Amino acid sequence: MSYPTAGSGHRPPKLPDALRTWFAKNDAVLRTRGITAELRHSPEDGRLKNSAWLTVEAGSRGIQITVWNSGEAELDFVDLGSGDNRPEHRDLQTEQELHALLGSILDWIVVGTNG
Repeated sequence: MSYPTAGSGHRPPKLPDALRTWFAKNDAVLRTRGITAELRHSPEDGRLKNSAWLTVEAGSRGIQITVWNSGEAELDFVDLGSGDNRPEHRDLQTEQELHALLGSILDWIVVGTNG
């Protein structure tokens, strides 16, 4: 198995930037639906694996998603009502995959506010 190097021409997705852009466009809409969200990111200090993480809460449910510019994503789903905690790992290739995942996250959060 070969791995991309700096000179290979392969550019990993800029998922931390994509998450920031998505949050900037959607934060106000989330708030109107009773969903609170907070975005944080690693410092822009030249590190190879920059990240951004989004914490989303509504009702008894919460989730944190962390994405790295390598395409890795870690999710931690928490349902305070049931006490369930479910971690997940994903390897994302595109911004479209990130957006689909964010949609799934919001669907899960909203179900928690209705149940």
